[in-house]
Amino acid sequence: MNKTNLERRWEEAGLTDDFIFSKVFLDPEITLELLRRIFPELAIEGIKILNSQQEFKSTYDVKSVRFDIYVEDHTNNHYNIEMQVANHHNLPQRNRFYQSSLATAAYTKGQNYSHADNTFVIFFCCFDPFGLGEQRYESKRMLNYYPNYPYNDGEKTIFFDITNLRKTIGPRMQHVLDLLANRKLDEEDDFIIQLK
Repeated sequence: MNKTNLERRWEEAGLTDDFIFSKVFLDPEITLELLRRIFPELAIEGIKILNSQQEFKSTYDVKSVRFDIYVEDHTNNHYNIEMQVANHHNLPQRNRFYQSSLATAAYTKGQNYSHADNTFVIFFCCFDPFGLGEQRYESKRMLNYYPNYPYNDGEKTIFFDITNLRKTIGPRMQHVLDLLANRKLDEEDDFIIQLK
């Protein structure tokens, strides 16, 4: 590949590019605003970027996991933010692996299990991860036959289909998805202007 093709690919690359995504969201202010838009109910006051492309491996003979963006907030909630460009039809299993890796950091030795930190995995997908036509999917455990019982184990996963045009997620988050999908942007949103 000659230099002009490389330069053109770089200029055309957007936030769905793994390198660009990881570099942009290493900025704590940008990532904090993104998390506030995803989880307005959490009233996140501050975050600490623990790492970009963080790799976890518990022993030498097990599969390691690499988080795109790994963050902890002011109340010790742990977040893994992932960009998924290709659909390998394994997101539920991948999520299970990510959540189990996050759980390792959520428990402190000697601490009662009920005091474990909460863990969140966020997938931004360039496809509909479940083929059900939703813009946002939320996954958490529940008891069969008792979906309203508050089974609060502290794990939650959000999947966004950035290609979906339904606009069911609220304007502030819609602006983020529009930017990720290279759609027409809201030029009044300062955060989107900053990301662009």
